[in-house]
Amino acid sequence: MFRYGFRVVALAAVVFIGYSNFPLTASNSASDTPRQSVGANPKYAALAAEVGAQSASCMVVQEGKTIVGEWYWGDRTPQTLSEGFSTMKSVTATLIGIAQTQKKLNIDQKASDFIKEWKGTASESITIRQLLSMTSGRREVLNGNPLADNELIAINIGQETTPGSEWRYTNTTLQVLETVLERAVGGSVKSFAKENLLTPLGMKSKFSEDGGSNMFMFAFWETSCRDLAKLVQLYLQNGKWNNKQILSAEFVNDARTSSSALNQNYGLLWWLNRAGTTKSTSANAQTRIGPRHQNAPLDMFEAVGACGQSAMGFPTQNLIITFMRTKTLFGALGCGSDSQTSALNKMGSRVFELVK
Repeated sequence: MFRYGFRVVALAAVVFIGYSNFPLTASNSASDTPRQSVGANPKYAALAAEVGAQSASCMVVQEGKTIVGEWYWGDRTPQTLSEGFSTMKSVTATLIGIAQTQKKLNIDQKASDFIKEWKGTASESITIRQLLSMTSGRREVLNGNPLADNELIAINIGQETTPGSEWRYTNTTLQVLETVLERAVGGSVKSFAKENLLTPLGMKSKFSEDGGSNMFMFAFWETSCRDLAKLVQLYLQNGKWNNKQILSAEFVNDARTSSSALNQNYGLLWWLNRAGTTKSTSANAQTRIGPRHQNAPLDMFEAVGACGQSAMGFPTQNLIITFMRTKTLFGALGCGSDSQTSALNKMGSRVFELVK
């Protein structure tokens, strides 16, 4: 017992020292750019120690607009970008929401208004909302090939079940949202994302393209704990950044509301923490009843990626917690069921046990 306690205290000391090496530049109080508090709040030390013990590479804790704790392990720094895996899905939802805010599309319209290839097929009636809620019924056959034209694959992959009749976690299916966005905004999705999301929020993240020059919409992006925190902050501020309504409050509410009775713990490409049905990401999508994180607030929402990447928002507490593990795309193949991934995936339940 003594040995374990000493190790946790020592680790906490190390991560706080690491935090002090990477201060944020103080910003104007009128700006939404996160600013550093004076010192790291010690109430997050135990949480940082537990996250760090699971081979995390970074962790950021933000209260409102203020970063109150920031930790880096190994050779990581605030500027280090790592593969964010499926946290990209929540970015995709945000880009769709921005396009809706700009009246370039409506999530309740048919995706076939933009994907003309679906006209006259079993997929013609699918709405953009159903794609965002993973109830499109489209077939899912692979997790994305960086060398292939994934947009072409996703468009032609075929329909498996009636739209709206089944919830199933998908990857490649979501690539059609690149087609929707490209045709809705009339140009490059990557340029649209940079102009309307990355630049306004000061995010340094980088997107990837496949062999068909299509921006990946479900994974394959490089990001940081700070950038993930900014993404969550945008939602906690009801879509407003520096007094500009980047994302409509209506879309923010939609994204953070159960999008289907088939899985009440899923919004619009954001995971939730509701008391209703929960389905897993596995192929057989097992169902259980109750929140994903038993000891966390029910209004919590979260962007989740493979290997334990997480960006959690707690609206009532105005709190943001993000953490990442540094894993390559190939490294992710072995972390689907490892103990560290499992521990980080359950961290939402531990937050308010560890934060005193």
